[in-house]
Amino acid sequence: MLRSSHLCSYFHQLRTITSFNMPPIKTFVFLDLETTGLPHMEHNLTKITEFCAVAVQADHIELGCFPRVHNKLSFCFNPNKMITPESTDITGLSNDLLEHQGCFSSDVVDILNKWLNMNQKPICLVAHNGNRFDYPILRAEIEKTGNGLCENIMCVDSIEAFKNIDNNKKAVEEKPKQVPMEFSDNFDELLCQASKDFERELEQSRLTPVDVQKFNETTPKKQIISDQTQVQHNRSDPLVPLKRKYTSVRQFVSYKLGDVYTRLTSKQPLHVHEAEGDVMMLITCAATYGEKFVAYANENSVEFSDIPPMKPGKRIGTK
Repeated sequence: MLRSSHLCSYFHQLRTITSFNMPPIKTFVFLDLETTGLPHMEHNLTKITEFCAVAVQADHIELGCFPRVHNKLSFCFNPNKMITPESTDITGLSNDLLEHQGCFSSDVVDILNKWLNMNQKPICLVAHNGNRFDYPILRAEIEKTGNGLCENIMCVDSIEAFKNIDNNKKAVEEKPKQVPMEFSDNFDELLCQASKDFERELEQSRLTPVDVQKFNETTPKKQIISDQTQVQHNRSDPLVPLKRKYTSVRQFVSYKLGDVYTRLTSKQPLHVHEAEGDVMMLITCAATYGEKFVAYANENSVEFSDIPPMKPGKRIGTK
């Protein structure tokens, strides 16, 4: 069994193996699932209630705009188990609404395979948080039917893709600049401090005996030392370590699909947690990243059959 801390290295090994001499991806299939609940709250017995997949040509994603040509496949399923109230509140799907829908069966897998085969290969599935949610759940449902998905279907997690692209962009933008020696050796600061110390000693040497007596008889006032005063005091005393003030705080960046969509398009997300609405947002985000997203997928995609299926008693995403 793989531990959670080793999950990233596991997927890295898969990418290294599968990306070797793999031809460029021709079709992306963006997909999203709605379920009866969260796996860790349902002992990994979660069932699919809605499935939506949209196939788009990879070269259309590279253009950097929402593709006009796309092929869509969408299902709703009766899960034959209770949907949690929290899931109903989020997705709008309830047991009553899905009462007369069919179950996830081998017929569904056959239709999915025929639909996939209508598109150019190689095919790569794309799901947001797919490695830890959509792919393990979908694999578990397919395995229960006794059927299997087409061979050589690749997949990639869009959360990892978007984070990787953004981090590479920041690394280029925040490349440190070389500081000339004359501005980084603190020599000017030492000279200024020595000059101030000399002037202070000179003033004290000019005090008359009356001034000294008056000074000694005066009750010292309580000093309020500000951060700046403390820093200056530390600089004059070589035995006191210099306290640095850190003014920049690393800002948290959310990679929830709706937040990524808003950040990239300056628009509020619509139809959140409806499978088709989430898929359309995901396509928009991937197309906005354009060539960088396609390049990441070609280098980091793994075979869908290598994703561990969800199993009771095991952490999702682990074998």
